[in-house]
Amino acid sequence: MKILQTVITGVLAAMLMVAIPASPALAASEEIFVDPGQGKIDDYVEVSGYNFDESGEAVESFVYVTLYFTGDEADPGDEIDDEVENYEKVKSSERVDKDGEFAEVRFRVPSVLTDGDENVAVSCGSYYICVTYYGETEIVAVEEFSVIGGEISIDPDEGTVGTKVEITGTDFAEDEGLTVELDGDYIDIDYGDEETDSEGEFELSIIIPEITAGEHTITVTSDQGCEAEATFTVEPETTVSPTEAPPGDTITISGTGFGSRKDVDITLCNVDFPEVAVTDSYGIFSISLEVPDVIDGIYYIDAEDESGNEATAIQFTVEKGIALSASPATSSAQPGYVGMNVTVSGTAFKPNSQITITYASTPQTVATTTSDTSGDFTATFAIPKSPAGSHIITASDGTDSLEVTFYMESQAPDTPTLLLPLMGEKAEALTSFDWEDVSDESLPVTYTLQVATSDDFSLSSMVLVKEGLISSGYTVTEGEKLAPRSKEEPYYWRVRAVDSASNESAWSGFREFYIGSSFLPAWSVTLFGWTISGWAILWWVIGCLVAGLIGLSLGKRQSS
Repeated sequence: MKILQTVITGVLAAMLMVAIPASPALAASEEIFVDPGQGKIDDYVEVSGYNFDESGEAVESFVYVTLYFTGDEADPGDEIDDEVENYEKVKSSERVDKDGEFAEVRFRVPSVLTDGDENVAVSCGSYYICVTYYGETEIVAVEEFSVIGGEISIDPDEGTVGTKVEITGTDFAEDEGLTVELDGDYIDIDYGDEETDSEGEFELSIIIPEITAGEHTITVTSDQGCEAEATFTVEPETTVSPTEAPPGDTITISGTGFGSRKDVDITLCNVDFPEVAVTDSYGIFSISLEVPDVIDGIYYIDAEDESGNEATAIQFTVEKGIALSASPATSSAQPGYVGMNVTVSGTAFKPNSQITITYASTPQTVATTTSDTSGDFTATFAIPKSPAGSHIITASDGTDSLEVTFYMESQAPDTPTLLLPLMGEKAEALTSFDWEDVSDESLPVTYTLQVATSDDFSLSSMVLVKEGLISSGYTVTEGEKLAPRSKEEPYYWRVRAVDSASNESAWSGFREFYIGSSFLPAWSVTLFGWTISGWAILWWVIGCLVAGLIGLSLGKRQSS
């Protein structure tokens, strides 16, 4: 019986295998190829498709597809007007051939998506080309497409540090903010548009900052990522100050737009200066040199670094007539200070004449001397108190005069450190303030003390301001005596230092203190050279009263 059941089961299984046909292989999914994969608005794009349903021989069996362009992220299986809301139908009925393919369907990148829920302007960024079968909304194939945009032109495309460069842009997205970079670093827009207009265009200008010689990339980027580049070539440039001097005088030669940290050789016509200048990381140098002993005339000064970056030649006049120089020479990079001893030398002034030397924009006489029989002189003086910046030193014999420039330092002194009163300390009404001394090149240093009832030191809260203090401490006078304030509503005090070049330090951090109330005023009396405090007088009066009461009591007892 079991053998018969086994035979019947095998026969049935064989019949089922014959009756059930084998499952067909899964069909390949639809796919498209986009050429190119990126482009600007109005550029042509070609799309080819593969593995679509095949068209038959008869018209009624033709297969058509529809192509869409959208900024909504799309995947196969998504639905038009569902997951994809904003789009442009770029091709409505493209026929698929008998092999399930279509080739080189061509359309332009639209500027606006008009067929979806709302009109959306096309800008730079990622978009998607989607394909559905004609009359259907399900997406069967998707390929990403990048919309790029923006072109710029610059004028000029080469120049020195400080050159103003005009930038004109087209083909950007409309009404978008703009960012300008130079070699990847943000740079300010000096003048012009800070966003594109309704046509995606703009005009603006930038100033080339202190950078090294060679090619540099200017990049303009819009808010939505439209980006365009142009190349600007920085050329070296040199300047000389003064532009006229006799042999032996000191001149300052400065340069920009050279190589980074390079040695620079400088020549006066064919005469080499023995000193070598060195640029910083931005290709800048400044060096003071002595004019060589050459005949009068106009010369060219050339500067060339070790990388071959050579400055445009500049003219310099050697004039052996009347001349003036100051030693040590100062510059904006190497300034002097108040109190510095400066020696002024002149040649070819009026012989045996009084020479008056003045200093600063509002002249003050700092030295007088007499020229020798050749009209030469030398005078040394200390630089007086004057603010930071450039100042003119003038030497005059009453007929002729010459000037040299002195550069005053602008380095602020150190911030004072507060000592007394301590934070939260109770102080006397005639408070004594103390802080550490501050040193500086431009001496003397003075101090400004502020006392206020608010830690923001607003004008309305200020109770004491002392400026020009020559010592690192101050005691409140009787006329400035501070009124009592509680620990919960204290006074606040701070100090800053000011050097003789008018450079001010930062304010110190503030400290707070309070003054307790007193029923006895803080007064004193001076008798015969002795100062007696109010408290001493009070105790003396109390003692006298007590002694009087005791004497009165004893007198009454004796009389009784």
